[in-house]
Amino acid sequence: MFLGISQKKKRWLQYSIYAIIIVACTACSSLNPPSQGPSSQMLPGEQTWKQGVSSFLFGTNDTHEWSTQNFETQPVIQESLRSAGFTIIRSFFQDNASDADIEQRIKAIENSDAHCLGVIFNIFNVTYDEHLVKYLGSRCLMYEFGNEPDYNGISVDTYLRQWNTLIPALRKINPEAKFIGPVLSTANLDYLHGFLTGVKASQVLPDAISFHWYPCYNNSEMDCLNMANTADQEVTAVRSMVKNILMQDLPVGITEWNFDPGNPPPTYGDDVKFITSFSNIALQSMMQSGVAFACQFDAASFAGTGHLDMFQVDNDAPKAQFYAIKAFIAKYRP
Repeated sequence: MFLGISQKKKRWLQYSIYAIIIVACTACSSLNPPSQGPSSQMLPGEQTWKQGVSSFLFGTNDTHEWSTQNFETQPVIQESLRSAGFTIIRSFFQDNASDADIEQRIKAIENSDAHCLGVIFNIFNVTYDEHLVKYLGSRCLMYEFGNEPDYNGISVDTYLRQWNTLIPALRKINPEAKFIGPVLSTANLDYLHGFLTGVKASQVLPDAISFHWYPCYNNSEMDCLNMANTADQEVTAVRSMVKNILMQDLPVGITEWNFDPGNPPPTYGDDVKFITSFSNIALQSMMQSGVAFACQFDAASFAGTGHLDMFQVDNDAPKAQFYAIKAFIAKYRP
């Protein structure tokens, strides 16, 4: 996701507020610490790699396409992800997309030899959402319900109403599929609390919890690098809240991550040394907290005017962040 100017100010305010909440929650949890290891519940296709690392830590995104040359249209990019060993690709299945468009997205994932994490983009379009899950069948067994409802003005009560209505219907269509919520724009503990208490009451429980993590917003290069390890504390706070409310662990995932969500982000993101260091520290932080699944944002869609992509869309050339993640895969894959 990337932001306009007024939206950026709103997002930055959210970061400031929830940073305070996260620190407070973490401090409280230290008095009665929950289990900090990864959940024992496995997602479809997930494996445990060396040192207990989840194979699904090494994913990426196929977001809205801002260029005709993108992950879906460029077989070279798909082959690069396959050969590097990327394990999961999160794809934005657009509202009312044709079957041909759905097929193009899922085929690109399959060509990359990755597992599908589908984003059900419009949670209010029941007819299409049911068609999507039915059409994809066994080809996609993980879905996020919506995308950043907290950021897009969907109240937790409205989100819960749709969740409680539609998720049981989608589970009947595909009993093997796993459904993930609430897909927050940040580790928004206030929204998450409302969601968790709501699903506890309805007993329409999620199969996993997800949120997004962009620790920087127009920070200096050094300050941004110093925040590259904060995924650990955010995941810890989220997992603690899940355990305290639902009395069980669920897999926790970060389904969008990168250094800055700006459009465009700061230019230092193009520096090989910076983005390599940031990615290394970020992945270590996610490993430390036992993240079950994570998707870098993004593969190649001209996101952030191309500055967030792992590949140059004009020539398919891999960029430094791709090589950083590839090295981690080689290190931890059995």
